[in-house]
Parts: sequence; structure tokens; C-alpha cells
Amino acid sequence: MQTLILPGYSKTNKEWVDETAKNLKIDGIIRPFYWMHWTDETAKFDPQEKAELIAKHIKKDNVNIIAKDEGLKVANILKTLIPNQITSIN
Repeated sequence: MQTLILPGYSKTNKEWVDETAKNLKIDGIIRPFYWMHWTDETAKFDPQEKAELIAKHIKKDNVNIIAKDEGLKVANILKTLIPNQITSIN
């Protein structure tokens, strides 16, 4: 089981990602995500592209998703790409 932490668009969400990952008391892999445009202003944020990339990397694992704002858009796309692997979205 993997737990994905998908933040909002703004780089101010980095603190939220770090705190959420640190405070989780669960078994399995915790995967916090840091969007590339936070450090590279030329990087484009495309929720569909992010969801497809994540879906490829999680392979056949089941996942829980913790998301906010733009991360929730990514989570909803993931739900359509790999519906049988999503355990919960919070």
C-alpha cells in the first residue's frame, strides 16, 4: 500500500506536504509529491500529465491519496485511470 500526498499548486504547499508526511502514522510507503514548477518557473503544471506519470510509477500497488486543491484534480484523474487501485481519497 502506498499513500500519496498531492499538494496544491502554490509552492507554499511544500510545508503542508512535509508536515503531512511527517505526521502520518501508517504502514506502507508514504510518497510526498513536490511539483516541479515550485523550483522551475518555466515548468508547466498539467494535472493529466502528472496523473499519468504517477499511475505508471505505482504499478499494481493499491494507494490511498491525501490531496488538496490542484492535487485533488490529479487524484480525480488517477481515479479514472486506475480505479481498482484507489482505496481512498482524502
